[in-house]
Amino acid sequence: MAEGTYEYECMRAELLGIDKPNREEFEEKMRLQKETEQEEQLTEQMKEVDLQDEQMQGAAGKMDELNNILSITQQRINKFKTACGSLTNLLKFRPGTPSDGNSTNDPTNGSEPNTINAALDTLDTMKDVQNASDVTVAKSAATDLGQKMTCQLDKLDSLLNKADNATYSMKHQTDQMKKMSK
Repeated sequence: MAEGTYEYECMRAELLGIDKPNREEFEEKMRLQKETEQEEQLTEQMKEVDLQDEQMQGAAGKMDELNNILSITQQRINKFKTACGSLTNLLKFRPGTPSDGNSTNDPTNGSEPNTINAALDTLDTMKDVQNASDVTVAKSAATDLGQKMTCQLDKLDSLLNKADNATYSMKHQTDQMKKMSK
Protein backbone atom coordinates (compact mmCIF):
# COMPACT_ATOMS: atom_id res chain seq x y z
CA MET A 1 0.00 0.00 0.00
CA ALA A 2 1.29 3.39 -0.93
CA GLU A 3 1.72 6.00 1.72
CA GLY A 4 -0.82 8.81 1.49
CA THR A 5 -3.75 6.67 0.37
CA TYR A 6 -6.97 6.29 2.35
CA GLU A 7 -6.37 2.56 2.86
CA TYR A 8 -2.90 3.26 4.24
CA GLU A 9 -4.28 5.81 6.70
CA CYS A 10 -6.99 3.35 7.83
CA MET A 11 -4.41 0.63 8.42
CA ARG A 12 -2.17 3.08 10.27
CA ALA A 13 -5.07 4.20 12.49
CA GLU A 14 -5.93 0.56 13.23
CA LEU A 15 -2.32 -0.21 14.23
CA LEU A 16 -2.13 2.88 16.45
CA GLY A 17 -5.50 2.14 17.99
CA ILE A 18 -7.11 5.41 16.95
CA ASP A 19 -10.29 6.13 15.04
CA LYS A 20 -10.23 5.64 11.27
CA PRO A 21 -10.30 8.90 9.33
CA ASN A 22 -13.45 9.98 7.54
CA ARG A 23 -13.01 9.31 3.80
CA GLU A 24 -14.44 12.69 2.76
CA GLU A 25 -12.25 14.57 5.24
CA PHE A 26 -9.22 12.59 4.11
CA GLU A 27 -9.89 13.33 0.42
CA GLU A 28 -10.43 17.04 1.19
CA LYS A 29 -7.16 17.09 3.15
CA MET A 30 -5.30 15.41 0.26
CA ARG A 31 -6.85 17.83 -2.28
CA LEU A 32 -5.77 20.84 -0.20
CA GLN A 33 -2.31 19.38 0.19
CA LYS A 34 -2.06 18.88 -3.59
CA GLU A 35 -3.23 22.45 -4.24
CA THR A 36 -0.66 23.79 -1.79
CA GLU A 37 2.13 21.84 -3.47
CA GLN A 38 1.05 23.11 -6.90
CA GLU A 39 0.94 26.70 -5.66
CA GLU A 40 4.43 26.31 -4.20
CA GLN A 41 5.66 24.89 -7.51
CA LEU A 42 4.16 27.79 -9.43
CA THR A 43 5.69 30.27 -7.01
CA GLU A 44 9.12 28.72 -7.54
CA GLN A 45 8.63 28.76 -11.32
CA MET A 46 7.57 32.41 -11.22
CA LYS A 47 10.69 33.26 -9.23
CA GLU A 48 12.82 31.39 -11.77
CA VAL A 49 11.16 33.18 -14.69
CA ASP A 50 11.70 36.55 -12.98
CA LEU A 51 15.38 35.71 -12.46
CA GLN A 52 15.73 34.70 -16.11
CA ASP A 53 14.02 37.94 -17.11
CA GLU A 54 16.58 39.95 -15.14
CA GLN A 55 19.42 37.99 -16.75
CA MET A 56 18.02 38.64 -20.23
CA GLN A 57 17.73 42.35 -19.49
CA GLY A 58 21.40 42.35 -18.48
CA ALA A 59 22.36 40.48 -21.65
CA ALA A 60 20.30 42.90 -23.76
CA GLY A 61 22.13 45.84 -22.16
CA LYS A 62 25.48 44.23 -22.91
CA MET A 63 24.48 43.59 -26.52
CA ASP A 64 23.41 47.23 -26.87
CA GLU A 65 26.75 48.32 -25.44
CA LEU A 66 28.61 46.03 -27.86
CA ASN A 67 26.67 47.41 -30.82
CA ASN A 68 27.41 50.99 -29.66
CA ILE A 69 31.13 50.17 -29.43
CA LEU A 70 31.04 48.64 -32.90
CA SER A 71 29.31 51.74 -34.25
CA ILE A 72 31.99 54.00 -32.73
CA THR A 73 34.71 51.72 -34.10
CA GLN A 74 33.16 51.93 -37.57
CA GLN A 75 33.14 55.73 -37.35
CA ARG A 76 36.82 55.71 -36.42
CA ILE A 77 37.67 53.35 -39.26
CA ASN A 78 35.87 55.65 -41.67
CA LYS A 79 37.74 58.69 -40.30
CA PHE A 80 41.04 56.84 -40.57
CA LYS A 81 40.27 55.86 -44.16
CA THR A 82 39.39 59.46 -44.99
CA ALA A 83 42.47 60.96 -43.33
CA CYS A 84 45.06 58.37 -44.22
CA GLY A 85 43.59 56.77 -47.31
CA SER A 86 44.67 59.55 -49.68
CA LEU A 87 48.06 59.84 -47.97
CA THR A 88 48.61 56.10 -48.36
CA ASN A 89 47.72 56.27 -52.03
CA LEU A 90 50.12 59.19 -52.53
CA LEU A 91 53.03 57.51 -50.79
CA LYS A 92 52.15 53.99 -51.93
CA PHE A 93 52.67 52.96 -48.34
CA ARG A 94 52.40 49.27 -47.62
CA PRO A 95 53.22 47.69 -44.30
CA GLY A 96 55.95 45.05 -44.40
CA THR A 97 54.01 42.29 -42.72
CA PRO A 98 50.29 42.38 -42.36
CA SER A 99 49.06 41.39 -38.93
CA ASP A 100 47.37 38.03 -38.70
CA GLY A 101 43.85 38.58 -37.42
CA ASN A 102 42.69 35.01 -37.24
CA SER A 103 41.17 35.37 -33.80
CA THR A 104 37.44 34.94 -33.78
CA ASN A 105 35.21 36.81 -31.43
CA ASP A 106 31.88 35.29 -30.53
CA PRO A 107 29.54 38.09 -29.50
CA THR A 108 26.81 35.76 -28.36
CA ASN A 109 26.55 35.34 -24.63
CA GLY A 110 27.42 31.73 -23.62
CA SER A 111 24.44 31.67 -21.24
CA GLU A 112 21.85 32.26 -24.00
CA PRO A 113 21.56 28.56 -24.97
CA ASN A 114 21.29 27.79 -21.23
CA THR A 115 18.65 30.47 -20.90
CA ILE A 116 16.74 29.09 -23.90
CA ASN A 117 16.96 25.55 -22.52
CA ALA A 118 15.87 26.73 -19.09
CA ALA A 119 12.97 28.62 -20.68
CA LEU A 120 11.92 25.50 -22.61
CA ASP A 121 12.19 23.39 -19.45
CA THR A 122 10.04 25.92 -17.61
CA LEU A 123 7.57 25.87 -20.50
CA ASP A 124 7.36 22.06 -20.28
CA THR A 125 6.81 22.31 -16.53
CA MET A 126 4.14 24.92 -17.12
CA LYS A 127 2.31 22.55 -19.52
CA ASP A 128 2.34 19.85 -16.81
CA VAL A 129 0.86 22.31 -14.31
CA GLN A 130 -1.88 23.37 -16.75
CA ASN A 131 -2.96 19.72 -17.06
CA ALA A 132 -4.01 19.80 -13.40
CA SER A 133 -7.36 21.43 -14.16
CA ASP A 134 -8.86 20.89 -10.71
CA VAL A 135 -7.03 23.90 -9.24
CA THR A 136 -8.30 27.26 -10.51
CA VAL A 137 -5.53 29.20 -8.76
CA ALA A 138 -2.98 27.09 -10.58
CA LYS A 139 -4.64 27.90 -13.90
CA SER A 140 -4.42 31.66 -13.44
CA ALA A 141 -0.84 31.43 -12.18
CA ALA A 142 0.06 29.20 -15.13
CA THR A 143 -1.49 31.75 -17.48
CA ASP A 144 0.65 34.48 -15.91
CA LEU A 145 3.68 32.24 -16.26
CA GLY A 146 2.80 31.59 -19.91
CA GLN A 147 2.56 35.30 -20.60
CA LYS A 148 5.95 35.88 -18.97
CA MET A 149 7.44 33.04 -21.01
CA THR A 150 6.05 34.55 -24.23
CA CYS A 151 7.56 37.90 -23.27
CA GLN A 152 10.90 36.21 -22.58
CA LEU A 153 10.85 34.46 -25.96
CA ASP A 154 10.35 37.84 -27.64
CA LYS A 155 13.30 39.21 -25.68
CA LEU A 156 15.41 36.21 -26.74
CA ASP A 157 14.55 36.90 -30.38
CA SER A 158 15.65 40.50 -29.90
CA LEU A 159 18.92 39.36 -28.30
CA LEU A 160 19.60 36.98 -31.17
CA ASN A 161 19.00 39.77 -33.69
CA LYS A 162 21.40 42.05 -31.80
CA ALA A 163 24.00 39.28 -31.70
CA ASP A 164 23.62 38.74 -35.45
CA ASN A 165 24.06 42.46 -36.08
CA ALA A 166 27.14 42.55 -33.87
CA THR A 167 28.63 39.54 -35.65
CA TYR A 168 28.05 41.13 -39.05
CA SER A 169 29.52 44.46 -37.90
CA MET A 170 32.61 42.83 -36.44
CA LYS A 171 33.21 40.77 -39.60
CA HIS A 172 32.78 43.84 -41.80
CA GLN A 173 35.14 45.90 -39.64
CA THR A 174 37.72 43.12 -39.59
CA ASP A 175 37.58 42.92 -43.39
CA GLN A 176 38.01 46.68 -43.63
CA MET A 177 41.02 46.64 -41.28
CA LYS A 178 42.66 43.79 -43.25
CA LYS A 179 42.05 45.65 -46.51
CA MET A 180 43.59 48.84 -45.06
CA SER A 181 46.64 46.99 -43.75
CA LYS A 182 47.48 45.58 -47.20
